[in-house]
Amino acid sequence: MAYFSEPLNTFHTQIKINSTTGSEILTTAEAKDFIRVDTTADDTIIGQMITQARIWCENYISRDIVAKNRTLYLASVNDRFVLPFSPVASISSITVEGTATTDYETYGLDDKIVALNNLPSKEVKITYVTSGQNDSLLKQALSQLVATYYDNRSDFVIGVTINEVPTNVRNILDSYKNMFI
Repeated sequence: MAYFSEPLNTFHTQIKINSTTGSEILTTAEAKDFIRVDTTADDTIIGQMITQARIWCENYISRDIVAKNRTLYLASVNDRFVLPFSPVASISSITVEGTATTDYETYGLDDKIVALNNLPSKEVKITYVTSGQNDSLLKQALSQLVATYYDNRSDFVIGVTINEVPTNVRNILDSYKNMFI
């Protein structure tokens, strides 16, 4: 039997995507050019692979590539807190213990640090919009990952080596991860 220092029903942090408001930064045509596909037969599957590659990359770097509307739940707040998956475009609402508040300040380059002026607080819900990112390094990482997905569409092929996420994709994305010194 396991013993816990806190009640099992206490969830400290939860985050959910309410909606995806942006569009993919890599188009199907760009992906097809990269993987040298010149037929339209696989357009649907390539489009799905673009979305899957983008989601994997977002989770790896903990930032949104495509803009989203998110809700963050914190069981308690004792100090400033960071909104995950920045950059933050705007904060739609903050509720503290079920009551809406505008008594907060944002800090940081992307306004991703939030400080409530009446701390400490319990049960804080923040709804916010991220702006996403679009640059050539992210497109390169997505292109390479989509190519890997496309070339390895099945789990087992006789005589072919199945590849995992290419190291070069991780190397490109590592520059986007938060580094704390």
